[in-house]
Amino acid sequence: ETVPRNADRKVPPPGMSGQLMRAVLFNTTYPVQLYSAILNRIRADQYLNRVRAGVIKAYLLRLARARPGVAGIHEEMITVSLNETSPNVPYRLGRLFAVLEKAQADANHDREVGSTIKNKFFASASSTPAVVFPPLIKLAQHHIAKSDWGWKTTQRMEEIMAGIDAFPAWLGLEEQGMFMLGYYHQRKANFKKKEEVASEGE
Repeated sequence: ETVPRNADRKVPPPGMSGQLMRAVLFNTTYPVQLYSAILNRIRADQYLNRVRAGVIKAYLLRLARARPGVAGIHEEMITVSLNETSPNVPYRLGRLFAVLEKAQADANHDREVGSTIKNKFFASASSTPAVVFPPLIKLAQHHIAKSDWGWKTTQRMEEIMAGIDAFPAWLGLEEQGMFMLGYYHQRKANFKKKEEVASEGE
């Protein structure tokens, strides 16, 4: 997971295996090199799966236990599934990005579109939210107007943004991890709700 998905040789960076084994044996924080490599691969591949989300969660959990409150992160904030009451702003921003992405998909009736907001803005949204989110929210109004479920998207956006006083100028490494967890959890929840709606219609 730390190397490009299309790489011929799946070889992680030198020394990382040893650092990870020491962290496991001595119950210390996982190596920041592993965490950074995972974040970089997510941004480059625009692909966040269960394994990558699990690495982020494991790193942040151990960090929060070792250094409570670092980057505003506490152990109870790092949950298995969607935490709609989390006050953590980066987590909420990740959730918001997932909702904006779904608004675009709904407006296009889930058809494949050439350039999605994820393709163009995911990396910058996770690092410099103040630059990216205002124009994305403005664009979302266009998507909402075209969607049959626009009112539901608006409702969800309002709920998430109620806990965001201002868009941060930038996010540190730990905050970027919380952003990606929020995105992953909200996206999974979006799919679950879609499946529930489909099963009700059968």
